[in-house]
Amino acid sequence: MNVEKDKTSEKSCFLGIMASLLVGLSVGFVVGILFAPKSGKETRKEIKEKSEELIEKSKEGFDTFVGKTREYVDKSKSKLAEIKSRSEEFIEKGKEKITDVSRVLSSKAGKAKKKIEKVVEKGKDTAKKVEEDLS
Repeated sequence: MNVEKDKTSEKSCFLGIMASLLVGLSVGFVVGILFAPKSGKETRKEIKEKSEELIEKSKEGFDTFVGKTREYVDKSKSKLAEIKSRSEEFIEKGKEKITDVSRVLSSKAGKAKKKIEKVVEKGKDTAKKVEEDLS
């Protein structure tokens, strides 16, 4: 239990140090800009230019991202269409095989039925003969 408290306090201490560091850096940045040897007008112009550059780079990055995403979507659509086509071919071949097997089984079942009918007829004939012989 004490080990858990130690870890928690270490995390809290680390977060405090990190927060202090970030605040210090931010304050230093602002103070540096305010006390820079350039005039406020020059500083604002420079900040505007840097902002515009950053915005332009962001737009380019976004356009690249959108282009690659579209490319991947198009490739995926193409692959899905190919898989669908193959699946349809596979299903069609399966249907043909099932139809062929069904025909063969129907044919064999019909032949077996005829043979069974012949055997039953012979059995009936034999039974009649036996009955006549016993009478």
